[in-house]
Amino acid sequence: MDTNIIRNIFIFNSAIILFIGLLINLFESHLPILIKRMYLYGKFGIKTPHQKASTKFEVPKRWFKHFYIVCAPVLAIALCLILYKYLYNGDVPEIVLTLLDMLLGESRKPLISAEDAILALVVFSMHCWKRAYETFYVSVFSDQKMNILHYVVAHIHYIGLTLCIIGETEGFVKDSHGDVFLHKITPIKLVCALICLWSSYMQLKTNFILAKLRKNTHGDIVSLEHKIPSDGLFKYIAGPLQLCEILIYSMLSVILWQASTYHYVTLWVIANQVECAFLSHQWYRKTFKNYPKERKILLPYIW
Repeated sequence: MDTNIIRNIFIFNSAIILFIGLLINLFESHLPILIKRMYLYGKFGIKTPHQKASTKFEVPKRWFKHFYIVCAPVLAIALCLILYKYLYNGDVPEIVLTLLDMLLGESRKPLISAEDAILALVVFSMHCWKRAYETFYVSVFSDQKMNILHYVVAHIHYIGLTLCIIGETEGFVKDSHGDVFLHKITPIKLVCALICLWSSYMQLKTNFILAKLRKNTHGDIVSLEHKIPSDGLFKYIAGPLQLCEILIYSMLSVILWQASTYHYVTLWVIANQVECAFLSHQWYRKTFKNYPKERKILLPYIW
């Protein structure tokens, strides 16, 4: 069967996050504990009652580090493979083409130009290596846990994202060919790449702000409690990390505008990050009486 499995996975993830998110937002008090523990984690799940049955399927939240241990090298390999193909006229291994046919369907088309694929992979590789640095050397994780489904879905996300880019790139579809013409990269796409890098940098600054709340003036970790952040983009919104993530994927959608599958990745990210920002805003408002009333959720001065 000629089925785009990766596209279907991201469509399914988007639908699930929207459906369960709507239930959580409107009917949280009426939902089974198991569903709430499956969906809510970190600071959102602090007040969720403890149940042995549900905790068997939970892993430490600090395992976020594993995502970037996997995805950063995977992206580096994909980038090297594309550079090998176009700069050295190398042959794509048959096993790679077979894998892409299995996951994206045998009818997939070479929709992404070589230069656009290189630009997107370079930008996203820089973002993921930066995220790896953040999770290992900046972020201060508490002892909270997350459902193993979050852990599995995140791995699928990064691997699927990489495969859906190279799977629709010229030269990575059977009987297709492509050449690199860097001068074809438009100013708009270069601006989008710069916005991606700026957003990634702002994420780094935001994580430094969050980590500082748990450290003393000497840089030693003295607390794992949540506090109200007030610097940087936190002056305006509750979810600067989520806003930056949405900007990164949206700008990559512009760079890869001719792609078919990648845009479903962006759809999934937007659905997930909007819900996360909304939950974060609601949690801060309920937890801290002195939480700034003028602070918005995701869009400064708007929402």
